Parts: sequence; C-alpha cells; structure tokens
Amino acid sequence: MASDLSPASLPFLATLARSPRPADRLLWLRVATDCFLAGSFPAQAHGGDFEATLAERLGESDEATRCAIARKLASCVDAADALATIESLGGEAALYVLQYAAALPRERLLAAAAADNARAGAVARRDDLDAELVGALIEHEDIEVLLALAQNRNAPMDARPYAALARRARQGIDDAGDRRLAQALLERGPARLEQAALFLEADSRRRAEIMAAAQRATLGGPRTATPRRETAEMIARLERFALEGDAESFAGALAGALACSLDLAKRIAADASGEPLAVALAALGAPSDVTVRVLTSRDLQDHGDYRRVSALSRLREALNPAAADLVVKAMTGEPARSRVRRQPVLDPTAASAPSRPIEASAPKSWLKVTDLTPAALHRRRTFAFASGRRSDGSA
Repeated sequence: MASDLSPASLPFLATLARSPRPADRLLWLRVATDCFLAGSFPAQAHGGDFEATLAERLGESDEATRCAIARKLASCVDAADALATIESLGGEAALYVLQYAAALPRERLLAAAAADNARAGAVARRDDLDAELVGALIEHEDIEVLLALAQNRNAPMDARPYAALARRARQGIDDAGDRRLAQALLERGPARLEQAALFLEADSRRRAEIMAAAQRATLGGPRTATPRRETAEMIARLERFALEGDAESFAGALAGALACSLDLAKRIAADASGEPLAVALAALGAPSDVTVRVLTSRDLQDHGDYRRVSALSRLREALNPAAADLVVKAMTGEPARSRVRRQPVLDPTAASAPSRPIEASAPKSWLKVTDLTPAALHRRRTFAFASGRRSDGSA
C-alpha cells in the first residue's frame, strides 16, 4: 500500500535523488514529503545522508515549491528537520514556517524573534506564543512587529508586557503620531486596568470600561485618592483659572497638580469629551460643585455643547477618587496597580494574653448615692443583701 512506502523501502528513489534531471529530483522531494505526511517515515530514513540530500533538494527548489512543502508539513511533528531547513533558506516559505510550523525547534523561534522585521513579525503571529517569546518580541525595535504582537489575541499578555507595549505606543504617538499600536492594545478585551495608560487614546465606551476596571481594583480599599501636596490650594487655583478662561494658566496648574508634563496636561484639559479632565479632578479630590464649574467653564470657552460636564454622567459611579487616582497615575507614567489594604504587623513574640490582667468589677453607677430617694436607697440595699447571700451559697 502507498502508506507503507518510504525512501528506504524504494531503492530506486536514491537514483532519483541524484539524477541529473531536475524533474527526477523534484519527484524524490515530493515522495519524501508524502512519506512525512503518511506517517510511514522509518527511523533509518533519518540518517545523515538522507538529511543532507533533503537539504540539498530543498535548496535547489524554487520558492513556490518550498512554499507548497512548507504548507504541507507545517502541522507534521515528524518534519522538524525539514521545516528547519526550509526556514534557514529564507523567503516566503521561511516566514510561513516561522508562523505556522508546529515542530520548529524553539531556539530557531527565539533567534527569529530577535532577527529582522519580517522573521520577528512571523513569530509574533504564532498561536502558541509563551511568556518567553513575548518578552523577546517586545524588545524588538520595529513598530510592525509590536503591532503584530498586540493584534495576536492568543499571545499571553500580563501587566508587565502590556505596560511595556503601552509605553512604546505612547512613544509612537509622540514621535510620529502613529496611534496603531495604542488602538491595537485598547482593542484587546475585556477592559483591564493596564489600559489606563492609554486612557487618552480610548473612546468613551472604552474609557468607561477602564474606569469600571479601576473601580473593581479598589474594592475593599479606601475610596479616597492618595493625598497630593497642597491639594486644596491647587484645586482653588484650577477653579479660578477655569472661571477666568485662562487656558494656559489652567494647563500649568493642572500639570503641577498632577506632577506631569505641560503637554500632557494640555491634552487632558483640551479633550473635548471632558472625560480625562473629570478623572483628573476626581483624582485630586475636587468637590462635585467645583468639578461642575470647571468643566462648564471649559465648555463655555470652546463654545461647545457641554460635552465636558456631561462626562460626569457618562462615567457615573465609576468616578470615585481612588479609581480615578489609579487611572491618572497610569496616564502620567506611574504604575497602575490596585491598592492593597495594609494589614497590621503582629509581634510573634507577644504573649497570647494581655499583659495587664483584666479585673472583674461591677458595672459603674453614674448616679451618686446622695442623689437617690430614700425608697431607691432601700431597694438598692435589699438587692445588694440578696446578691451577697447568693454568692455565699446561703439560702
């Protein structure tokens, strides 16, 4: 049967492999490929001569032939050596192998992750990436590689690699106005706290989801934000500059209050939706009436449709100071991590019982004896006498 055939069981195939005719050598290559797929490739066929012949035949084949063989063998676990040979030859076939081959040696994947843009991009699209490969790909300089990784929903992405990609996304926006990486990261659902670093790039729906994620991260902790220096004075200055319509002074005061760059403060203040500014004011602990006046004043300056003040209703209950503080810290470059309630540290050498004995005493009476009426004094002496007899055991 055909499934019982192999290069070792058909001696004439060796003649085809060394034939001067290209068509004969191509036939040998196709038979060897079919043997891999049929699972009838015996161990003795993996000798050094066969591997050398296979590499030689693949090397002389054209790009279309190598691509066809790569597509056939990509899912074959017994074809690791053949796939490695195809990958080493480069071209489109090598990229296909790097993206889809199930049995490609790991050292090749790690090397490709740090190689040229095309090879690293192919690795970034694999379905079986792990944390080590993701870490290697994040170090790549090419934005296209990072974009392919961010768009790969099967790539594991915990807080640390996500934060690293978010920093690269902000750098791409600042340097070239390229928002593709930021959008790809924001589209990785469901919403998570790490996405707060890209809050300014998100739409209103995603911002509300990020605020909800920040609120969940603060559950069980205080609803107040981390105290900022001279907060009350800063809030008063922000309100004054907003009411005066002094946009430059407002941005400068906001930058000082949030300890961020002036450019970032201007972006927060200028956002027409008002959501970033509402979050910033909540993080500073601004009272509700002050927040309304500031947002309304900014709307009036822009002759807008009061979208900024409407942000308060769009963000709703998620806009608590602690959650807003997490988002602002992420926007300004501080790590966005959930608050952990501090537990008291107990002394392991302390005695299990209190050091000072607890003395049993009768409940204190807050009435003076001289304030009681004669009848009340008589009842009190009677109850005391009866209690004394019971404690002595007498009838």
